[in-house]
Amino acid sequence: MAQKPRKYDYDLIIIGSGAGGGVAAHIATRKGKHVAIVEGESLGGECPNFGCVPTKALLKAAEVYRTAKEGKQYGLTYKDLGFDYKKIKSWKDLTVKHTGTSEGEGAFSAEGIAVIKGYGRFISKHEITVNRRRYTARNFLIASGTKDFIPPIEGLDKYGYITYKKAIDLTELPKSIFVIGGGAIGCEFSYLFNSFGVKVTQAEFSPHLIGREDVEASQLLEALFERDGIRVLTGTEVIKISKRGNKKVVHYRRNGTVGTVGVDEIMLAAGKRPNLDLGLDNAGVKYSRHGIIAKDTMQTSAANIYAAGDVVGPYAFTHMASYQSRIAAHNMFSRDKIVANYHAVPRCVYTNPEIAAVGMTEHEARIQKLSIKTNAIPTSIIGRANTSNENSGFVKVITTKSGVLIGATVVAPRAGEMMQELALAIQNGLKAEDVAATIHAFPTWSEAVRIACAGIK
Repeated sequence: MAQKPRKYDYDLIIIGSGAGGGVAAHIATRKGKHVAIVEGESLGGECPNFGCVPTKALLKAAEVYRTAKEGKQYGLTYKDLGFDYKKIKSWKDLTVKHTGTSEGEGAFSAEGIAVIKGYGRFISKHEITVNRRRYTARNFLIASGTKDFIPPIEGLDKYGYITYKKAIDLTELPKSIFVIGGGAIGCEFSYLFNSFGVKVTQAEFSPHLIGREDVEASQLLEALFERDGIRVLTGTEVIKISKRGNKKVVHYRRNGTVGTVGVDEIMLAAGKRPNLDLGLDNAGVKYSRHGIIAKDTMQTSAANIYAAGDVVGPYAFTHMASYQSRIAAHNMFSRDKIVANYHAVPRCVYTNPEIAAVGMTEHEARIQKLSIKTNAIPTSIIGRANTSNENSGFVKVITTKSGVLIGATVVAPRAGEMMQELALAIQNGLKAEDVAATIHAFPTWSEAVRIACAGIK
């Protein structure tokens, strides 16, 4: 008997091969579905190629270099400590290679996932065009990610700037740099450049760096940056770029006063915008300037089209994208639906010390007029801080009146790892006393989590 022809070319076409798309591709293929991935840039998306992996590799080199410079306090001696930034860049390249993204097409193909190179655009809710060729699918998943927001600053395009994509591939550092933006990316690169002796000025329009986090974390980060020689300009608007000799001159307004600073380079880290140039109107997919509008099942206004990752939000994290991708892959092929829950999403900034948070900030809880309890303790009181001589940090926990954990902030070495037990507790509705009653190994940084939780009465 002749095989019945398919109505569509694929059961699922995914636009974007990052965590928001790749995870769903593997899940759908294991379910026996015929899957294709459309990718116009680097397979694997931003995280392994330009974001998480390469930046953390560079930050590791910065951490080692800083530690080596501090070696004398531990009785260590050395001569002519220095660095070769070309070799540091080579180390970064090696870590990217180890992710296997360069062999991504072969890995996808080995699973039976077709890779279509190019930019996809919807013709209808079941059809897209890529490089003038049409492809049809029963279902679609949009995981197109974001692009850099380029603010309309006079002279910015004329005199030039770099973004994180260019910054990770530098083989020689500028002597001075002006970083525009005080979010996680801007702060991590300010820390990186400062670690290797670059004179850094960082500007942020909001009143604080990492403005969405607890103000105590922002204030401590700003103080540590200033201590290390980074000039922090919060509440600052960059209004113009000009040129004077070999220097780029940044003109800014702060507290009603206009100032200037001359630098060798400008780095732009002013945020991201969703990639929405996909012909969404043709497919009946609703969206706003903030991204694609999706239900908590990740389904869009077009029943057969789902969305995941940075293009839908509410967080631009790799772990958020993979989480949403799993939900989308399940729901589009299953009758029993699962929904996304964002009340325990970890957030990390990889400076040193690291900053990690989960759940609500105190400010958010106060705005919602919740009855809460809070407790914060400095990490300097625990044994690991003494043995490591790293005393700048704290753990802050936020609970309901009955003691149920709803938020936490950690500033400490390895804060990202410390945060996970608090995320687990918040996810499962545990009380601070449950964490405090759990035995924590001595001496570890996580002891500070236990002590902070024990202070909720």
